[in-house]
Amino acid sequence: MADIYTSIACIMADIDAVGKTQKNQQQGFKFRGIDDIYNAVHPILAKHGVFTVPTVLSERSEERTTTRGGNLIYRILTMKYTFFASDGSSVDSVVIGEGMDSGDKAANKAMSVAHKYALLQALCIPTEEMADPDKESFEVTQSQNTQSSLSLARSFPRQDTPLNLAGLLSVEEFNIKDAWNSILERCRGVQVAAREVFKQHGADSSKEITYEIYQKVFLSLQSGKAQETKGPEDFIDDEIPFTSSKKRVIA
Repeated sequence: MADIYTSIACIMADIDAVGKTQKNQQQGFKFRGIDDIYNAVHPILAKHGVFTVPTVLSERSEERTTTRGGNLIYRILTMKYTFFASDGSSVDSVVIGEGMDSGDKAANKAMSVAHKYALLQALCIPTEEMADPDKESFEVTQSQNTQSSLSLARSFPRQDTPLNLAGLLSVEEFNIKDAWNSILERCRGVQVAAREVFKQHGADSSKEITYEIYQKVFLSLQSGKAQETKGPEDFIDDEIPFTSSKKRVIA
């Protein structure tokens, strides 16, 4: 019987590239769906005697309002997927999944996204393309608790040229530290400006930075559409506040 590390190496050797053959209807980008991943890996996992078991480590839910006035349930799940081999050995993959839905499917969507990326990253499944958002995207209004400090109008320039997406992290590359440094660089190193623009898009602390929020912040800076705000007195010091250090690191 093979251990989990040997089994995963054998699985990686057998898996072919999974291309992005599906298309997001709202924004037109291509993506790999969870069904594409399952169809590719299921027979190979079975061949090598490997399976996964999910565990929800934490979850956060909130209601959001679309630009058309509808209600959406937004859920973020931190998931642990344990890969077991036939000899009983195992290895864990911890990922974050985000899902939005107007009914009762937000958690289901979040788990599907989390499992997809656990498989993609643990098994290093190749693809012909590197860029990636997920299938569904929603436009939401600004959260009430994101009204906060200092005008950003002079922290970064307004651009009238087409968007330049160079430097935008993909989902596979995303982590909070790199996301913070990416936005801080675009705010010319002004931490107050970087913190404020994150807050405008719903992240009052570093812990709340998700890929969706990072992507919206990046695009708002590129297009010059970040909102001006008033007064420093409204900053909310949440569980893990943004660092006030001069170093470009995340708290």
